[in-house]
Amino acid sequence: MRQRFEKLSRRLRPIAHVARPLAAKHFRLPLPGTDRAPDVAPDAELRPRPSIRLSWSKAAFLLFVALPTALSAIYFGLIASDRFVSESTFVVRSAKAPLAGGLGGLLQIVGVTRSQDDSYSVQEYLLSRDAVTALSERLPLRDMFDRPGADFVARYPNLLRGSSDEELFQHYKSFVSVLHGATTGLTTLTVEAFRPEDSVEINRTLLNLGEALVNRMNERIRADAIRFAEAEVKRGEERLVETQLAITEFRNRELMLDPSQSSLVIAALIGRLSDELAAVTAQLREIEASSPSSPQIPGLRRRIAALEAQITLERQRVSNASDGLAEKIAGYERLNLQREFAVKALASAMTSLEVARNEARRQQLYLERVVEPRIADFAEQPRRLRGVVVTFAASLLLFLVGWLVLAGVREHAIKMK
Repeated sequence: MRQRFEKLSRRLRPIAHVARPLAAKHFRLPLPGTDRAPDVAPDAELRPRPSIRLSWSKAAFLLFVALPTALSAIYFGLIASDRFVSESTFVVRSAKAPLAGGLGGLLQIVGVTRSQDDSYSVQEYLLSRDAVTALSERLPLRDMFDRPGADFVARYPNLLRGSSDEELFQHYKSFVSVLHGATTGLTTLTVEAFRPEDSVEINRTLLNLGEALVNRMNERIRADAIRFAEAEVKRGEERLVETQLAITEFRNRELMLDPSQSSLVIAALIGRLSDELAAVTAQLREIEASSPSSPQIPGLRRRIAALEAQITLERQRVSNASDGLAEKIAGYERLNLQREFAVKALASAMTSLEVARNEARRQQLYLERVVEPRIADFAEQPRRLRGVVVTFAASLLLFLVGWLVLAGVREHAIKMK
């Protein structure tokens, strides 16, 4: 302990050489190695200075600069316990590149392809209360933060934090940090502990928890992809069945299997009737030309009228606006087209389901450890000299800001008078 204090005193000696002349200049203290105060302007020497103002300035400097620096030096030099740091580096990668095209877009929607936020998800999880709970179930976390020899400030529980779970989480965040590099894609996990083996054990357990999180994300991705594809297949099957039932109902209602085939039969019938009408008409004209009073003429005319009436009737069966064969053909073709679309959609959905199942057999995301945690040879924390220097600089800055503010207020008060 004595050697540590002497070492800290040697490190703080340059700071004392700089701070003492500054204090002598501003507060008229004796210069180092002399008994005289720094030179001041003649008019300043003639103006009387209240002793209370000088005493207040000295007290303020001692209270806001010297005292925090001394306490910081005492803490970091004599009290602060060594903390060992364990670092590891990992990266979250995808098993393959995202698929292109319509199917790739579909799978990307349901989460098969890699998201850009996978590393951030692991980072947020490692700094969450869930990670602290899972870590406490696997390791004696409270005992690791309260090892024998730990100082009263850094240990848990301490003067500032009690033994509640929320305070444990806040203390955990001061000992564990996760930093993600957006450029390299690497994530660095840093763990501090009072023993080197504790820091390594916490680091490895957190890596295992991160891998478990990635595995759960993979299971969710696979389940979502397969469930979505199966739902599309079921929807396609239902659509095909509905279309087929509509076609069957149409055939039962219209008493015909295929209106298109019926239209061909009617067209052929109209053609035969037209041929027969033409032959009878030619025969009638021939008889009227050769024998105008022939008894066959009335019979031929009746036959011609019957043929024309039948041809008109057959044409009406095709072209009737309400129940004509043309309207039935249009409705039947529409049903056939819907059935073709349903068949193609079902085939595409089944292909998507097969691809989703193949993708589900592979691990889409995985956590790859780039640098494994190692046991530290020496304690990196706390950085004692830097802590004392930072305390001194912050205290001095606070003091100077307060002094400038107070001087401005006094000058403003003098002007108001």
